[in-house]
Amino acid sequence: MKVLVTGHRGFIGRYVFADWRRGYGFDVHGIDTPDDVGDFKGGDYDLVIHLAAWADIRESIENPEAYYVNNVVKAKPIFDWCRETDTRLLYASSSAVEDLYWENPYAMSKWINEQMAPPNSVGMRFTTVYGPDVRANMMYGLLRDKKATYVTNHKRDWIHIHDVCTAIRYLAPSTITGPVSIGYGQSVPVRKLAEKFGQGDLPVKEFTPGEAEDNVADISIMASIGWMPTISVLDSVDVDL
Repeated sequence: MKVLVTGHRGFIGRYVFADWRRGYGFDVHGIDTPDDVGDFKGGDYDLVIHLAAWADIRESIENPEAYYVNNVVKAKPIFDWCRETDTRLLYASSSAVEDLYWENPYAMSKWINEQMAPPNSVGMRFTTVYGPDVRANMMYGLLRDKKATYVTNHKRDWIHIHDVCTAIRYLAPSTITGPVSIGYGQSVPVRKLAEKFGQGDLPVKEFTPGEAEDNVADISIMASIGWMPTISVLDSVDVDL
């Protein structure tokens, strides 16, 4: 089985890329940036896992055109090729699509991905993905590194990167198509996570317009194929401290 992972040097992509190369006997290839994806000319792949994208709501509000180009225009060759060849496509969508997606360009770009997706595909609506190498400017990374200057009133469904990897392995051979929510299935207030990291005294800032107050996932579709998350964010803090 020949597998292509796009964005294989990004946070999610490098874990997924390593996971698929880990002794399963697959022939796994990677291309990295949206620019590389935009130059995609096809191949003899049996599965495409498309993870190359920009993913920052605040940044997308400041630079909406770039988000449209990188997440939509440059993804089109992959989507078109998978449609023409009926190749299985698993692509990164977002829980942001489920609530007020029109209020920020990042969520809108993911909603457009879902509209242009080929029939044999799954839009993986990840909630808030975290792990040891999460971007330093993400709330989990800021709290872990003691660099946060505030917390928000959000509740977040934190899903560990290792649970994301197993979810993708469950989805690949399944017959599921369309959007699928992937999260822990329970939300934790950002303030509670801050307390767990010993930063419960940080000031509270109102959340950014266009961001959902709570992004808890309905993981019933994933449960129907036997997948369940295994790592709680509050428990994982004890490992990261």
